[in-house]
Amino acid sequence: MADVTVNYTVKVPDEQFLDGFSENKTKEFTYNGPEELVVTMDDLGNCYTQKLDGPVYDGEFQKTINVTDNPKLLPVADLLYGRPYDHELTFDEEDLGGGVTYKVANNSTIHDWFWIPKYDAENDSWFVDGDGNPILDPILRDALSPKMRTYLAKADMFIAILDQFEHTDANATALTEYKAAVETYRNQVATPWKYDGQNPFELQAPKMPVSLVAEINAAKAAGADAMMSLDPDEIV
Repeated sequence: MADVTVNYTVKVPDEQFLDGFSENKTKEFTYNGPEELVVTMDDLGNCYTQKLDGPVYDGEFQKTINVTDNPKLLPVADLLYGRPYDHELTFDEEDLGGGVTYKVANNSTIHDWFWIPKYDAENDSWFVDGDGNPILDPILRDALSPKMRTYLAKADMFIAILDQFEHTDANATALTEYKAAVETYRNQVATPWKYDGQNPFELQAPKMPVSLVAEINAAKAAGADAMMSLDPDEIV
């Protein structure tokens, strides 16, 4: 059959690359491909398509998706057929000042949102929900930047050391407040893939209280280095 061009709508995550669908957002994509798409798969449900007729190996079988008869499978067909080879992402950019540029792709395809689907070989069907819509696996990324992860690793070590000691009331309060600030920072949604240059979220890292840094230094000066190097579970 001839190639077809069909627009279709898919439910997408609230924010691209993050796992959450509470806002019931949808996005329109376009399928450009054969009306009948032949899909080759193995007994584990791994799928691929061939632009030209090719061999079907032992342990493989084929299914045909007719996108006219089964429009709900358009997302599956599009993901499996692949995007055009000459497709290049373009972006809307906003200069936020201070060397920070915020950018969002304005011509993404479904391949930028979801992984290639698998076939339910055990039940001989595509994975679909109760309404017959395909269940798609979103592409996810870390919501925090590498610099933020590095800071949190240092903060966790800082807190783990301090938790081994008794503190003055003032320092105990400072430590409690710092822990809360670190947890707030840990739960930021920084979307680092959207920023060229400095990510503004990195600048929001809570400062380590000077009084607590001084306490650690005083402990080291008192010869507590060996104790502080122990795992907290090893301290009696």
